Amino acid sequence: MKIKITLFLSIIFSFSLFAQEDNCILLKEKSKTKIIYDRVFGISNATSIKKEDVSTNYFYQVYHEIQRADFLERLPKLEKLKENANKGFAQNVIPLSILISDFEKISQKSIDNNLVYINANQQFEAKQNTTEIFDEYQINLIASTLSKSDSKNATFILKDDMIFNTTSRKIETISFLINNENQWRTIPINSPFSVNFPTTGKQIIKSKITFTNGDSIEQSFSININNKKKNNTFRTSNENFLPNVVTDITATIPYQGQGENQAFFGQGEYEIFLDTNDGILDKPIFLVDGFDPGDTRNIATLYSSLDYGTGQNLADYLRTEGYDIVLLNFPTYTRANTTTVVDGGVDFIQRNAFILVELINQINAQKVGNHKNVVIGPSMGGLISRYALRYMEINNLNHDTRLYISFDSPHQGANVPIGFQHLFNYMAYGPLGITAVQPVVDGLLKSPAARQMLIDHFEGHLQTGSAFEFNTASASLLPTGAPNFRTAFQSELNTMGFPTTVRNVTISNGASNGAMNYSPNFEVMNYTFNISSTQRAILNLRFTPAANQTNQVSRLRAQQFVVIVWVTGFESLANSKAPTFTDGLDTAPGGRFDMTGFEEGLGDDPLLTQFFDNLNADYFTFIPTWSSMAISNTNNLYAPINSNSVTPFVASSIPTVNENHVTLNQNNVAFAISEILNGELATNVIAFQSLWIKNPAINSIEINTYYTIEKADIKVSDILGKTIYETKNNTLNGSFEIPLSLNKGLYLVTISSEKGNITKKIIKQ
Repeated sequence: MKIKITLFLSIIFSFSLFAQEDNCILLKEKSKTKIIYDRVFGISNATSIKKEDVSTNYFYQVYHEIQRADFLERLPKLEKLKENANKGFAQNVIPLSILISDFEKISQKSIDNNLVYINANQQFEAKQNTTEIFDEYQINLIASTLSKSDSKNATFILKDDMIFNTTSRKIETISFLINNENQWRTIPINSPFSVNFPTTGKQIIKSKITFTNGDSIEQSFSININNKKKNNTFRTSNENFLPNVVTDITATIPYQGQGENQAFFGQGEYEIFLDTNDGILDKPIFLVDGFDPGDTRNIATLYSSLDYGTGQNLADYLRTEGYDIVLLNFPTYTRANTTTVVDGGVDFIQRNAFILVELINQINAQKVGNHKNVVIGPSMGGLISRYALRYMEINNLNHDTRLYISFDSPHQGANVPIGFQHLFNYMAYGPLGITAVQPVVDGLLKSPAARQMLIDHFEGHLQTGSAFEFNTASASLLPTGAPNFRTAFQSELNTMGFPTTVRNVTISNGASNGAMNYSPNFEVMNYTFNISSTQRAILNLRFTPAANQTNQVSRLRAQQFVVIVWVTGFESLANSKAPTFTDGLDTAPGGRFDMTGFEEGLGDDPLLTQFFDNLNADYFTFIPTWSSMAISNTNNLYAPINSNSVTPFVASSIPTVNENHVTLNQNNVAFAISEILNGELATNVIAFQSLWIKNPAINSIEINTYYTIEKADIKVSDILGKTIYETKNNTLNGSFEIPLSLNKGLYLVTISSEKGNITKKIIKQ
């Protein structure tokens, strides 16, 4: 009987201790450090502190746990470190921080021997004359509070107010080794110091903390080094453009977003890649970047995203055809005359659209000739482009654009599974407090753009007064957007409509035939994560259900092992209901979000790596086909796209299988090239206007002219841009035949001379 009672009390003890921080308050006097680690769920496992390759996220996690476990509240909240990081970004310096702390954890021996008990107030007390109930641990950590630098010549700073010490140990010196140097260099306090890194990528910095008692601790921390070279001067419309240089641009139209106290001017960056024919800015094609938390894509990666095959790039091909590529990116920047850091890749869509308006105005003022623009908007870039072009029309601003290509853009909203939203938000800002997940929640979910676009948003389901617990009432389970953001934005977009003076076409990565991404109610995860030998978390995830059905899409249980059983300390769950007119969002036909997109943003945290390794699904529906096609005559996301579908687009490229979001392939590249080339009247020379080519081709290519064209160059390429025939310095008069045997398919014939050029599309059946 005694064994059973002891076991019962031990279970209750662990449950209460684990579930509530205040239950340890009567143990405070027994604690030497006044920091009891059991008050938090130890994600970082600080009892086995990491000493090598300490990342910013790991440092944040350890700090966050020690700060919450400290009864004396000697450490500021984690937000101070993040604010310091933002100031560092604004000042182009990388802040360092140090945490020196001792802490305790209730020993397993004291639990097994019942050296504490629960009093009438459900608080824990140690038995009289009991002193040894804790195991003691020590932390000595240094790390950067910014995870990356945009320059190989990086400037660091360690300020005294970023050295946090809850112990009696006093620091004498702090030293570091860079790039396998042979001699330790002392880090000055409150004074910036520079480090030149020879390469980009992840860099390891060895450090040593020496105390006044002679003890020293060596460890290393990591930082990622980029090298984003650009022209940091803002150009005006009176200055000439600099090709092949990344240049900043500021909108001239301000925008005040929801929750802001005034209007602000957006800032972007662009680069011009002139054509490879004459090198003159005369035929601009604008490519506008999309949703990009943390500016993970710069201009270079945006250009490379146009690869569509081995050695093939859409921008490269269009440049050979005489087009100039203008890439617009929305970077992370510091708002003028402030220390406010703006994540441009997820800022308000309207503010980014006004940056594009300014860029179009400036390009139009500089370009040569009378060729009209082409604007291509992948993903959210399609909404930015649409808004900018239509705004210019409404306000009598000449965008001088003939073609708008929307590329898998969420014209009626985007989707991130509500189960994932609940789970990530709970892990980030609930009792777990996983700092590595917080940037994902802040950037992917809480950002202005996400709040504007997501059809179902976790903030629409939160219990009153809670930052992470969901409502469970049936009326609260249907998809709902972020309050004050989603409905207002979609209504504005719908009221504006689409550009009316351009040709509107679209590329979709979602299937046209109703093919699903998995199936409603699919079990995405049912897995137990072992945090330590005595702590674990059980995670359950499902996709949203079939029409008019309700299911549990997310559940997390945090448990503590006590003697022989696991006891749940806290749990949280989310339910979802699908509307009567359609199955749930998560599995609808549409452009897919590859799960590795989450993983890349979360770094190399072992727990999160384990999370992604144990998902049963590799992707979910991100942009429903219904949304990328802007279908208006049905709200059924699963309805096939056919001739009865009402869409504002006059032409589209749409597959029969679901593809990853903004995937380029032979079919949609051929569609884009055809739209760009065939919509252009390349020359006003009558000889070229009257030229015609026999179509479809049979055993040769037959060119017919009514006028003589001297010194004509002829190039035949397939629709993917590969040149398969070329001849120069020909005289065309009457009929000109090229004896070329072609395989079945679509081809482009370009004829050029000193007086002009023209491209014709032919088919070999």
